[in-house]
Amino acid sequence: MRKQVFSYDEFRDYCRGSLVGGAVGDALGYAVEFMSLSEIRKRFGNKGITEYITDNKGIARFSDDTQMSLFTLEGLMNCVVDNNYAIIEPETALPYIERAYLNWLKTQTASPSALPYSWLSHIRTLWSRRAPGMTCMNALESIANGLVVCNSSKGCGGVMRVAPLGIFNGVHYNCAKNLYEMARLGGIAAEITHKHTASTLASALFVSIVRDCILSSVDIPVSKQDISAIVSTNLAEIDSYNRSSKYAFNELRNLMTRALKLAESNIEDTVAIRELGEGWVADEALAIALFSVMRHIDDFEECITCAVNHDGDSDSTGAIAGNIIGAILGYSAIPQ
Repeated sequence: MRKQVFSYDEFRDYCRGSLVGGAVGDALGYAVEFMSLSEIRKRFGNKGITEYITDNKGIARFSDDTQMSLFTLEGLMNCVVDNNYAIIEPETALPYIERAYLNWLKTQTASPSALPYSWLSHIRTLWSRRAPGMTCMNALESIANGLVVCNSSKGCGGVMRVAPLGIFNGVHYNCAKNLYEMARLGGIAAEITHKHTASTLASALFVSIVRDCILSSVDIPVSKQDISAIVSTNLAEIDSYNRSSKYAFNELRNLMTRALKLAESNIEDTVAIRELGEGWVADEALAIALFSVMRHIDDFEECITCAVNHDGDSDSTGAIAGNIIGAILGYSAIPQ
């Protein structure tokens, strides 16, 4: 029987699981982001990287993926507070998120200081360059200089940072006009820096997946069938408001379908991921993450290690997989 009442602590466990899970996957994958699978195995053994690589202080560093995710959250929360938790329209929240990204840009290019509307700017360790994506940097520098962003990038730098919109929507779903408005916000938030429709659609889908995994997890354990249903339902919804490129949508749908089918097959993890791509672009990164979640839906650690051990953008695929599996299993399921 499904629950009718959920406690705040239940919601918080899955929300924290998603946010911290993304940082976990990011930090594990960051150490091997620019290594091929053969190089990873040569250094770490046939299973690939399975434990953190730490700095001289014993800390596993996360990359710009988690930095920008935190600034996405900061922008959204500033919007929500200013609007007294009223219904949030995507166009209302977008300037707040853009301002937060401009503050993030300063953490990559300037000396530490307290920035307006940014409690994150007080955290000294966030003033660190962690291999920031050049598309994000160039686009935000254009905005800072009053220029229009013109690119056709579908790199994963848009999708890897929008999970907080799904997390927030999962627990505060009354703050959106409807559940899909926050997904649309995920798409246009990615468009701040990445103008290709594939990035927009993948980001909207990712936000929806995170939200629905949180809402489902506090109800009943999420199964592989539930994930398939969540993906299918949200693809249909995205298709209903996608007016820009049917080709990009079909590409996204086909790749997500392929990822789910591969997860149900007996194909080895690394071989299956190679069929999906390397994760440098938005839809491939989401597909690799979805495959990893589906293949290892009951095991946080196995999911993350699957998501980062491949030839491509390991920190981004690890972060996205961590956001999703964390939303499914919760913070308490993350190994200490």
